[in-house]
Amino acid sequence: MTGRVVSQPGYTLPLTNPVMVGYKKPCRFCGNLVEELSVMCPFCGRAHPLQAVCPYCIAPIQPGWAVCNTCTKPLVIPCPRCGAQVGPDTDVCDRCKTVVRYRCPTCVVVIAVGDKKCPRCGTKLKEYWKSKGL
Repeated sequence: MTGRVVSQPGYTLPLTNPVMVGYKKPCRFCGNLVEELSVMCPFCGRAHPLQAVCPYCIAPIQPGWAVCNTCTKPLVIPCPRCGAQVGPDTDVCDRCKTVVRYRCPTCVVVIAVGDKKCPRCGTKLKEYWKSKGL
C-alpha cells in the first residue's frame, strides 16, 4: 500500500492512517483475528479489541491510568453493589457480576441509563433499553 488515496482524477490526497483492506489483527482479549477497524470483537464480544481506549470519549489510554487525559473522566470506577474496582475494559463487576456500564450498540461508547440517544453517534436507544429490560 502506498499510503496515498486518489479522490478525483489527477488529484491525490495523502492518507494519514492507511488501512489495508482485509488485514486482521489479534483481539487483545481472546486472540482471535478481527478486522482492523472493529469496535467490538465478534468472538468474545469485548469493546475495542485492538487498543485500550477511554470508554467515554474513545481516546487512546495507557495501562495504569486513573483518569482519561482527554475527557478527564475516571477510568476505574467502583461497583455500586460491592465496591470492587472495575477497569475501563470491562462493563461487569468480576466479583458480583453487576453491570456497571452500558454501551451504545453502534459505537460502543459508554451511555447513561435512560439516555434517549447516544451522545457520540446519535443512535436512538429506545429499543436498546427495552431489550435490556430498563
